[in-house]
Parts: sequence; structure tokens; C-alpha cells
Amino acid sequence: MTDEVKELRKCIDSSIVSERNHIFKYTSPLIKPNSSDAKAVYHEYDRATSDARYHNHNVRNIPYGNIHVKEMNVPTFHTFLLNKLRCHFNQKRKDYISSRIADRFKSYDEDGDWEFLIADFEFEGETDHDVFKAWLMFEHLFDISDQIVNMIESKNLIGIEKHLELIDQNFGFLMGDTKLFFQLKMDENELYSWLLTQIDSFKHQVEERDLWRSLKDGPEKHFQRVFESYLRRTCELYDVDISPETSTGGGIVDFKFSQGNGSKICVELKLSQNPNALSGLTHQLTQYKCGEKTDKGIYVVLNSGCPSSSYYELVKYIEEAKSSGVSIDHIILINATGKLSASKLK
Repeated sequence: MTDEVKELRKCIDSSIVSERNHIFKYTSPLIKPNSSDAKAVYHEYDRATSDARYHNHNVRNIPYGNIHVKEMNVPTFHTFLLNKLRCHFNQKRKDYISSRIADRFKSYDEDGDWEFLIADFEFEGETDHDVFKAWLMFEHLFDISDQIVNMIESKNLIGIEKHLELIDQNFGFLMGDTKLFFQLKMDENELYSWLLTQIDSFKHQVEERDLWRSLKDGPEKHFQRVFESYLRRTCELYDVDISPETSTGGGIVDFKFSQGNGSKICVELKLSQNPNALSGLTHQLTQYKCGEKTDKGIYVVLNSGCPSSSYYELVKYIEEAKSSGVSIDHIILINATGKLSASKLK
């Protein structure tokens, strides 16, 4: 591991520790109202709103009725907690902390533009597995934080403690106290949403991060291997099983993603040149889902040039489904035909 990568890991770890403590501090009044953290938050709220409250007190007690002075807004304690969990000086906390890390580790492309994505470095073999895991934990921490914020907004405080326990389980891994990384068990709907997010990240890699160069001239098997290599590491960390070319009874599906026997997703991949681009969705995937006893499937088509007439029929099928209000979230089209560099755009 290079010195720069060691420093990157240290920076991510430090951010995780800091954010973990921040979340626990500003949820303490709801979970442990008599704790020292909660008392510190009460005092902070008092200081933060004292000027506005003093101003409003004076406004309400002005002896002359013809003087009109507006009262200042005083956030409720509930709103104060939500703002602390969401923002840092009017910027989303995740964006703020991510930018602080990125400012120290910027990656420049040939046109002088830069983007910081840990997953990019990992896929290209430029970083260490522990760094990748730490970055996923960083992302996961803010996912949990968003869920906690939603609970507080809806005044559903029962589940907050379980979410805090999940943070500490992952935090224990970072500190070397546990062997497992993510202990998140997903039902079928949650696994489906999670997988759509991962495939969308793969789509971004292809279209925006030059992975299309490795896919534009390859056969369908090559597309499957690259897709699998990209998703496999994240699947391992989230305890999701990825099984390529699984027999479903009605045929061989390209991939089956699962967590236990109750959460299964079928994923079929096609190139745009494939003459069965449409029937792969309407017939093949449907049959595979039936064989696996699941109604959840995802269809991914890579357009690497020279699309077949069936691909255009698929595009028309998608457009008609959209206009009819039918959900097509499970159909993901990826453009691997390349794009102009920023320096050549006018």
C-alpha cells in the first residue's frame, strides 16, 4: 500500500469515526435524554436560539402599538436536531465531508478535469481492498443516517435504536473488533432496490468513466465478465450471493443475486446487436423469474454500436410503456458507443 493510499484510508476512517459520533450525539436527546451528550445538545440549542428568542420577547413587549417589527424564526428543538443531522453550514453533510476528502485526493483526466470516486480506483486496481471497504462503510453510514432522519421527521422513533446498533456493528469492524463487515439483511424488495443502485453505478462507469472502451468491441460473454467483476466485490461486502449462469429449470439465466432463499433477483444481459434483444425481456427473463419463483428481474442491454432491429423494437417498447405509465425501472440501457472528451465539446 502506497503512502498516499495509507493516508486516504486514514482520512476516510477519521471521517467515519467523526460522523458516527455526530449521529449518536444528535440522536441522544431522543434515545438517552439524561445522558451527557443529550445535555450538551440541549445547551447548544439554547445558545443557538437565544438571540432570536430574546428579540421576539422584546418585540412582543413593545409599549408602542404603532411600531411594527417582525419576529425572528425560532426553530423547534425537533427541527434543530434534523438540521444538525442533515447539514453542515447549509450543505449536505455527506457532500461536505466527501468534498473535504476529495480535495486532498483529486484524480485528473487527460483534459484536466477531475473526479474522485473510490470505486473507480478500486476497479482499475489502483487502491487497496481495505480502502474500498472503508469507503463503502462511509457511504453506508450516510444511508443509515438518512433513514434515521426520515424516522425523526415522521416521529417514528422506535426504529432509531436498531439503526444505531447497526452503525456500531459496522464501526466495530472498522476498529477490528468484528470479522463481518455489513450485516444488513434485505428482503426481496430491498435487494431489488439495492441491486438497481449498483447497476446504475456500473452504467455510470461505462458511460462517464471510459469503461465503454473495454466493452465496445467485446462479445456478450466479455460484457458478462466485466459486469460480474464490477459487482462481485460489493456483493461480498453486503453478503449478497452472485451466481452466474444459473439453471432456473426454464433455461440458464445470466445472473441470480440472492440473500438466503427468500430474496432472489434474476438479471439478464444482452448486447444491442443481439437479434433477441426484445424477446430476451418479454420471454426469457419472464421464464427465468417463474423458474426461480420470484417476480423480480432486471434486464440490462449494452449498446456498443450496430444495434439490431430487435433493439429498436425494445426502445419502442420502452417508450410505449412510459407513455402508458408502466414502470420500466427494471430495464437498463447502457451506452458504450463512446463520447467526445470535454476539450472537444463546443
